[in-house]
Amino acid sequence: MLSRLRATAAISTALLIAAGASACTSASPSAEAGGAESGGTTTLRVTSLSLCNELSLYALDKGIFSKHGIDVKLVNVQSGSAGIAALQGGSTDVAFVSPQALLTAIQEGVDMKIISDGGETTKDSQGIIVNNSSGIAGPADLQGKTIAVNDLGGTIVTLIEAWIQAATGQKSTAKFVALGFADIEPAVENGKVDAGAVTAASVQKITASGKGKSIGNPTFEQVGATPNALYAVTSSWLSKNPKAAEKFVAAMQEAADAAKQPANNTEKFAILSKYCKTPAETLTQVAEIAYSGYIDMKAFDNAVQQFKKAGVLKPEFDAAAAVPEFARAK
Repeated sequence: MLSRLRATAAISTALLIAAGASACTSASPSAEAGGAESGGTTTLRVTSLSLCNELSLYALDKGIFSKHGIDVKLVNVQSGSAGIAALQGGSTDVAFVSPQALLTAIQEGVDMKIISDGGETTKDSQGIIVNNSSGIAGPADLQGKTIAVNDLGGTIVTLIEAWIQAATGQKSTAKFVALGFADIEPAVENGKVDAGAVTAASVQKITASGKGKSIGNPTFEQVGATPNALYAVTSSWLSKNPKAAEKFVAAMQEAADAAKQPANNTEKFAILSKYCKTPAETLTQVAEIAYSGYIDMKAFDNAVQQFKKAGVLKPEFDAAAAVPEFARAK
């Protein structure tokens, strides 16, 4: 229940600050008139967190979106909840959001559809990092500690709380603070927070520095493979732009297939390095997510069932109804 309240509060706050999302290039509103359905190019404004495993960034620079008749303009946001706010406020067309923030918003009445995956979690694709001098060795030691996360309404808060409870047999007493992904690893290293939820790139960075380590991946350890993040649109946009949505997910799947090929690693890491500000040579040592464009409904349901178990989603909530048939992996 606590996680549900956090998620709802974070989304409500984000809806009030939609104007805070800033485009990194100028972009005109997306429309099918003269766009993809008429044989031309459709402009799509897509939110980005500039992560080292963000598939849409690879698809953009590799020219895969262009190949599918899509001109992507990135909109920089600080969290998935801010992406939802940008979507509702009309400053973006497609939002990149964590599964929990997205599904909670839909359950609370925000009318959205999920049109693409970005990839599924793996054992080493995420981690909870701590300072080597913290004395924290596992989830039980996180009781009463302060943990930095990117989004208070995101998936990871619920999973960390469940991880702690499973290890201690008691309700989690951890406290959570929101920081940008780029700020979490330095905050852990400098002792400003006790722990932080990060991607594999930050795990590798703090481990290589000799100042910190990962104590595990609560997502994969408890649930197995789940969507790392999802791409959503408003239902009204989808009804007006069905072919653009189908082309978007087809481009994402083509990018996922290319991203899995070792022969493309040099180019892929160079592209992602530009956005996430991590050296390409460092990315070669970082565990990646299992890239995908079409949504693996089994992995999707893994996340949904965990959220229902935690009380974040109501038992009767039909999450699958938010995923159109064209967006599902066959």
